Amino acid sequence: MTHYELNAKDKLIVWLIHFLLQIFAMTWRYRCKSDENIVRASSASTSGAYGLALWHENILASLAVMRGSRMAPLASLSKDGAIVTAVMEKMHFRTIRGSSSKGGSNARDELVAMAAEGYLPTLTVDGPRGPRRIAKTGIIDVARRTGVAIVPFSAVANRSWVLRKSWDHFQIPKPFATIHVVYGAPISVSPEVRGIAFGKVRGQIQAGLVKAQADAEALAAQ
Repeated sequence: MTHYELNAKDKLIVWLIHFLLQIFAMTWRYRCKSDENIVRASSASTSGAYGLALWHENILASLAVMRGSRMAPLASLSKDGAIVTAVMEKMHFRTIRGSSSKGGSNARDELVAMAAEGYLPTLTVDGPRGPRRIAKTGIIDVARRTGVAIVPFSAVANRSWVLRKSWDHFQIPKPFATIHVVYGAPISVSPEVRGIAFGKVRGQIQAGLVKAQADAEALAAQ
């Protein structure tokens, strides 16, 4: 599958999304929980890198939270992926295009190279098309090859618009919302992980994300 090229209408959409994100982000507040998990994950790698695993629905809030970081997100080769990539590049993230699993060896190679430079491989592990909140395994291969720990990550606003008709129930934090951020316990991945062990790690990521999401939602509901 080749890269989708943005047309004039797409570029206008990118500009509008980025503009609104900047305006909204100026009004958002952030509350972080379990920052020590980031310290633990970073210290486990010689480059200081770690992998971030999140649900697709939390992309927007996560981008705002991670502004100024060395995040290296993976975006699909689709039209939506091209638009998201253009927005993220305006935010100075090092975006990788491709699939995390099906035929995505080139994308995973790029993520491995980025991790060696201290960037944070970041994957929406139920994307790009679902099923919602079911983790896929692409990030495990990246972690196995790099030695970075995987951190389940959730960012949930106390007030947001939810796109119920989208497969992921995509969330858009409302102006002046508070975004609650939860970093789960780091998950180490041995270079020898194969077969049943691979599935076990996937289960750990699934459980870690379910807990991080539940914790963030509980904080946002207070």
